[in-house]
Amino acid sequence: MSKLKNKVDICYVISHGFAARMLLQTRLIERLTEQGKTVAIITPDASDENFKTLATNERVQIYSANIDQTIWDDDYGVKRRYYLEDIHSNPVFWEKHIYSMLYTKSKHPWKRIRPFIYYPIYRLIPFFPSIRERFKRKESSYLKDQRATDLIKNLNPELVVSTYPINYLESKFLYAAKEAGVRTLIHLLSWDNITSKGIFPVIPDQFIAWGPIMNNELKEYYKLNDDQIHVCGVPHFDQHVEIKGTDGYKELLKDLKLDSEKPYIFVAMSAPRFAPHEIDIVEWLSEAIAKNVFGADLQLVIRPHPQNVQGSLGDKSWLKRLDKLKSDRVAIDYPSLINSKVRWSMRKSDMLRLSNLLAGCKVCLNSGSTVSIDALMVGKPVVMTSFDGDEKLYYWKSARRLVDYIHLKKFTEMGGAKVVYNYEELQTELMRYLLYPNQDNEKREYALEMECYKNDGNSTTRVVNAMLKILARTPAVHV
Repeated sequence: MSKLKNKVDICYVISHGFAARMLLQTRLIERLTEQGKTVAIITPDASDENFKTLATNERVQIYSANIDQTIWDDDYGVKRRYYLEDIHSNPVFWEKHIYSMLYTKSKHPWKRIRPFIYYPIYRLIPFFPSIRERFKRKESSYLKDQRATDLIKNLNPELVVSTYPINYLESKFLYAAKEAGVRTLIHLLSWDNITSKGIFPVIPDQFIAWGPIMNNELKEYYKLNDDQIHVCGVPHFDQHVEIKGTDGYKELLKDLKLDSEKPYIFVAMSAPRFAPHEIDIVEWLSEAIAKNVFGADLQLVIRPHPQNVQGSLGDKSWLKRLDKLKSDRVAIDYPSLINSKVRWSMRKSDMLRLSNLLAGCKVCLNSGSTVSIDALMVGKPVVMTSFDGDEKLYYWKSARRLVDYIHLKKFTEMGGAKVVYNYEELQTELMRYLLYPNQDNEKREYALEMECYKNDGNSTTRVVNAMLKILARTPAVHV
């Protein structure tokens, strides 16, 4: 593999597996190199097979960040939420506070104690705003990391791109780039990052936004100008346009031991951390299928969330319960994860599988996931299960809270998904969409346009053009 010879056009910092799919599914990196650009990727795990595949391109180089996360990095992220955010006014932040006080599974004494220390400080800030200002001034001492500084200096890039800027690793490289006078860009991996992740530690020169909603949020939260935001759509959703209307799902149904000629509904599960009794709803659905509640032909495909297969947010007992549901009409489609330091790194083939299964289903069910938008991209109606089976949980632990998160509230109020609050409503809405699949179609298309701009398969092209446009501007003065 040839080296980049002290000249890099674009340096991506990738810390999250969901962001990596933007690069893997779309040929985004390859298309940049086809334009003559050299690309470096900084990641926690250069041995991840996804990145090793990219590195076969002679104009791409992969680098390990060599910056390990400690408990104090985690603590920094928690601390800045209390110091910089109005946690009372944002349901995501308030839920995290409640969870850390009442439900955390952590055995680390500091993680159990810190909300009781940080919350009183949060309450004092309106009376002593200097607390917040002092924290902002000192933030640079945390973000400055010599290893990040040295690597950016060595690569000497024209543009550094972050996809998950609230992550401490990506923030450190953005900070190093800003200090070096290198232009910076944030290309957000998900629709909730602006309203649910908190103020980004480093504000870049430019942003790539999904659609009008994200564009407006960036202006609201960061007071940006139009020329700082490029509305491009979502590159990794381009694949859905190619898959929509095709019958590739039939081979997957056969692989799952289902009848490829019969209809099915698709359930994309969340982690138990967010929907504690979703497993009960899935079991109810499986029983309803067996009893022919929705007809004698309907099948069910259930996909556990990657967070329940790998990581601390899961409940392994769910996997055993899911396996018991398998039948000639019910299948479990486990996500294909890579063993990597990059959290929830997915195989490219897995994302193609997800697209096909969504394209073939009659209705998509979830409790509040990005899969809702994936489903709309392939023209499928979405039902959100905003309840806890037969249980009535405390609101801040219940799945009911999810639809009140800012990004989901906007989406459902536009009609992007139909929200149900009990089994009776679930049965009614499922039957309605099975009989009338085009019901609410205009609302769904409007929600999709607002979230993702255009469903035309050209989002990757727009992103490439936006990055070329940024690079064509007057070069940064490196120091």
